[in-house]
Amino acid sequence: MNRLALILFLIISGAVSVAAQKVRVGADPAVDLSRYKTYTWSQGMAGANALVNALIVAEVDRALAAKGLQKVETDPELTLAAWVWTESDMHMTNPSWAPALNSISTGVAAAPQGWAVTKGTLVIDISDTKTKNGVWRATATDTLNHAPTGNKATDAKNAEKPIKKAVEKMFKKFPRP
Repeated sequence: MNRLALILFLIISGAVSVAAQKVRVGADPAVDLSRYKTYTWSQGMAGANALVNALIVAEVDRALAAKGLQKVETDPELTLAAWVWTESDMHMTNPSWAPALNSISTGVAAAPQGWAVTKGTLVIDISDTKTKNGVWRATATDTLNHAPTGNKATDAKNAEKPIKKAVEKMFKKFPRP
């Protein structure tokens, strides 16, 4: 009886760990991210739920403030963008400096590569405002797994804890992975 309970526990634990949130972070090795002090958000957010978008922005703002960066409206050094996928699969391209952000990467540095973005993924991109070059990217899978219910408040409540957890993991590795 104990042996059966142990086997069931191990099977369930394994299934839960497979579906656990995974965070990947990469930064352009040629850029000194510690020299940046200010940032702003790009105009658009890809998520359809404004409440979820606000949660993401608030959590990232909190994480960057803890790292000493200041959000400004004029003359920012960095521009942030966030994308969320909750309903359908999408494709995204990796920056050439970060092949490891590709989930099917071989680990060999190459030209930018495309990769499938699965449901429940949150991506935060940070670019140098002047050069428009990407300097840092974090991807968290299994973050927004609940399909939209049609009730934006309920969807935001379901997403709050996973978003906080994902952003915390992402910016734990900022400025360098």
